[in-house]
Amino acid sequence: MSRHAVIVGNADGEESGLEQTLQRYAYSRISRLETVAEALELISKQHLDLLIVPIDAVDELQLAALDRASRRERHTGIIATGTRADPELMLRAMRAGIQEFLVRPLVLTDAVAAVERLHRRTHTGVVSGQNFAVYSAKGGVGASTVAVNLAYALSAHVSEARVAIADLAIPGGDVKILLNVRPAYDLGDVAGKPDRLDAELLNSVLVPATDGLWVLAAPERPEADEAIDAGVVASILQHLRASFNFTVTDCDSPMSDRTLVALDDADRILLVTELKVPAMRAAQRTLGIFRRLGYPNEKLCIVVNRYQSNDVLTASDATNLLKADIFMKLPNDYKSASESATSGVPIIKSHPDSRLAVAYQQFAQKLVGGPSDEQTGGEPANGSMSVMKKLFSRRRT
Repeated sequence: MSRHAVIVGNADGEESGLEQTLQRYAYSRISRLETVAEALELISKQHLDLLIVPIDAVDELQLAALDRASRRERHTGIIATGTRADPELMLRAMRAGIQEFLVRPLVLTDAVAAVERLHRRTHTGVVSGQNFAVYSAKGGVGASTVAVNLAYALSAHVSEARVAIADLAIPGGDVKILLNVRPAYDLGDVAGKPDRLDAELLNSVLVPATDGLWVLAAPERPEADEAIDAGVVASILQHLRASFNFTVTDCDSPMSDRTLVALDDADRILLVTELKVPAMRAAQRTLGIFRRLGYPNEKLCIVVNRYQSNDVLTASDATNLLKADIFMKLPNDYKSASESATSGVPIIKSHPDSRLAVAYQQFAQKLVGGPSDEQTGGEPANGSMSVMKKLFSRRRT
């Protein structure tokens, strides 16, 4: 979808790089006008998607005109800028219906955040996004890494898509580390205001990680574990679904009420495992729980992480043992994965030519309905099958 933005005068400051940023958000038409009067004349004749004005250059009559324009054109976002965070200027802007205030010269991350918030307020195209819950019953199989790289792959694969990743590994989830973000707020700040929890509050807590990818970070404070209950999680996921095309939820391993809410809400549950005996036993138990909970087979997707063709267990063994097809195999690439995690840069961006990066691209493509070159049928079973049957099919009392 093509969008039209107008920047008035020096509203963005010198050499801010704002135009290039707006182009990435589908603003194919970016006009520069010298005066607020010209902008008001233009907005009276045609629709604008975004108007950026220097609030200190706007007189009272023009401010009133902007107020009328914002009421008339509800799908027009207006950003005011000033040389400093002056409370009086900010109050003038708010009273005129201007939704965002930024200090110039603009900091691009602040500008991107403001544009994203405006999109969610003024565009109603996304009414019910998809939610993918990433879960593993056993720690150490790389579920958080899978969640982060899948979220980035979705944002890169689907043009103009808005993707959120919610970290429910509380306390101290790793999503913010794996994406190298330092959020000022986290999920605990939302949980502390249950009576005020709405899309506006939630959007103010999200932090941009890359273009199109936003993070709802897990709190570090242990006491937040009790404050964030199943009701809070259900409300958060509802608002994320309404605001984003895709939400990836990094679920905590214990099967708590909070985790169950996330799994219930998910369109797909991505059960992460490895082709190793302990991980496979945990996956087998977990699938049994999921089936008792009534989750349909099409909701359950087995994801084999760190896949190697010379593993003792084969993909075919896993399919037989779990009584479920493998949805995706992510190849073992320790060096690239380790460097990616250390730098806080997703694998598709840090090592775009690696086999693992290609696999994540195929993963995203397969989830959103596109064709994938990834073969998930597995290799022929080997002689380990009879031994593994004995291990996994013992009757339990």
